[in-house]
This record gives sequence, structure tokens and C-alpha cells, in this order.
Amino acid sequence: MRCRGFTLVELVITLVVLAILALGISSYIGLGARMYSDAAEREQVLGQSRFVAERMVRELRNAVPNSIAEESTGSLARTCLIFRPILFSGIYTKLPHTEKDTSIEVISPGLTNADSGTLLVVYPTKPADFALTGQGPGKAVVINKIELIDSDTAHFKLSFSDSFQFSHQSPEQRFYIAGDEVRYCAMRMGSDAKIYRNGVLMAEGLVLTFNSNSGAPVFMPPVFSVDNPTLTRNSVVNIFLQFGYGGNADMFFNYEVHIPNVP
Repeated sequence: MRCRGFTLVELVITLVVLAILALGISSYIGLGARMYSDAAEREQVLGQSRFVAERMVRELRNAVPNSIAEESTGSLARTCLIFRPILFSGIYTKLPHTEKDTSIEVISPGLTNADSGTLLVVYPTKPADFALTGQGPGKAVVINKIELIDSDTAHFKLSFSDSFQFSHQSPEQRFYIAGDEVRYCAMRMGSDAKIYRNGVLMAEGLVLTFNSNSGAPVFMPPVFSVDNPTLTRNSVVNIFLQFGYGGNADMFFNYEVHIPNVP
């Protein structure tokens, strides 16, 4: 009785066909895996870049007038946008301007929730006006105590630890209570860059351009630039963020943020 089976040639042909099929299937699966990985990486970079751009714009629109400044190192290894957010604002009814006093009276709904130790500023026209000058004259002073005078009119008395004299009055009798300084910094890390907010990492994958003269990676165009206010317009902050992944730099965020500057 003859036994049925495969010849050596048939086995070799079968193995070759199976190898070809396995190679084709693995290449197809590998292509799909790479496409998924690229899409996931792109989505991650896009998500964090959109988040940091939108958050920066929203915070800037709530910045204290004329508190915004741009700061860069000489080598452009770091460029920062600095500003102070508005915590509370309103109008004052009594201001120590012609002589020193230990308090200011204001009208501001919601000021009940304010904390002592915050910075009060009147008529700021430049970032340097937020610096403390001791007993004055100056434009900024630290609030020591908050007292409610009349809840119906939201009338408050804000006291200082020492007597103080404001050097200027606001044409509209405005005052601002400013929060702590906020710094958004684009920092170069080798051939890549990252964005930090007050030292906390916000986004990676910021793309650098190489200087044609020195060959060093720099931020071109500038990530942040501030145009000072004029008589016909508010101050303008230009933000240009270019993100990429895997050698591709095809995600751009270009904002022009107009900052109210009525002190």
C-alpha cells in the first residue's frame, strides 16, 4: 500500500509562498502601525500646542494695562513674555496724591473676596510702574487690610502698612489689583525648544530656525513681540508659535492680541 505525502519540492514551494505572504502582511501591518503612531504623535503635539496658545491669549486679554514686557537673552536661548493678571478693578473715591496717607477708598463689586498682600496700582504706563518704591511717591503699593464701608455701594477702604503717596492720578479714577507676575518662556533645548509658564512645562515640539550666519538654532521670527500703545490703538502682543514632530514643522499659531491699556 502506497503512503500519501508531500515531496520536497512541494514543501519548498509552500514555504516560499508562505514567506512571501508573511512578508506582505507584516509590511502592511507595520505601515498601519507607523501611520497610527504618527497620527497619535501629531495629535498630541497639536493638542498641547493649541492648549498653550489659547491659554496664553486668554490670560493676556485679562492683563493689567501696560504690564506686558518681552525679555530675551542675548543668545536668544530664551525669550519670555511677562505680564500681571487683573484680580480686581474699579474706581477710587479717595486717593493719597497730594500728600501721604495709609489708605485708599474704592468702589469695586466683588472686592470682598480679595486677599491682603496683593499689589494695588494706579495709572500704570509701563512695566516699571509695578515696582514698589517704599513710602512713595510711586504707582504701586501692597494692600495690608481690606475693610467694607458700605455693602450696598460696594464701597471699600484699602489700607497700607505705611503711609504712601501716589505720584499720578488716573484720568478715569481707575485702580487695579494685580496678581503675581506671569512668565511664558520659550526655552531652547539643543535643536528643540519648549514653552514654560512660571517654570511649569506647557508644551514641547516648538520649532527653531537656524541662523544663516552663525548656524545656531534661534527663534525666527520672534516667538513674542510687544508693540507699545499709541494714541490711536491699544498695545499689541504678537505671538508666533511653530510646532512640529518628526522633522515636520507644519503647525503654526499666529496671534495678534490687543491689550486694553486705559490706566
